[in-house]
Amino acid sequence: MRITREYKRNLEKDNQFYIELGKKLKQARLSKVHKFSGKSFIVTQSAVAKAANTTFQQIQKYEKGINRIPLINLIKIAKFLRKPLSYFLSDYDNEDSIAENFNIAFQNEIELLGEQE
Repeated sequence: MRITREYKRNLEKDNQFYIELGKKLKQARLSKVHKFSGKSFIVTQSAVAKAANTTFQQIQKYEKGINRIPLINLIKIAKFLRKPLSYFLSDYDNEDSIAENFNIAFQNEIELLGEQE
């Protein structure tokens, strides 16, 4: 299959979305505040991985933007860190851009599945 310029451009935008999402994940993990003492502490990647039913290596890859975060894992992580999903997506201008990024990611996954068959 020949890769077009438009496909590359969409892929770069898609990757940037996941890189930013990973940065927000790391920021949320490092800025956890204890609910009784009010002191901040660090939640380990292992603890987050256990909550998301994955490995700490996978969490590392999410934070670096190497791997894409599946929506179900993002929901589990957000629930574990007690952050709303909007916390992870707040850097985007409006809901349309968020939906567009997810749609692009979904289309890329469909295309990859089609290529594998």
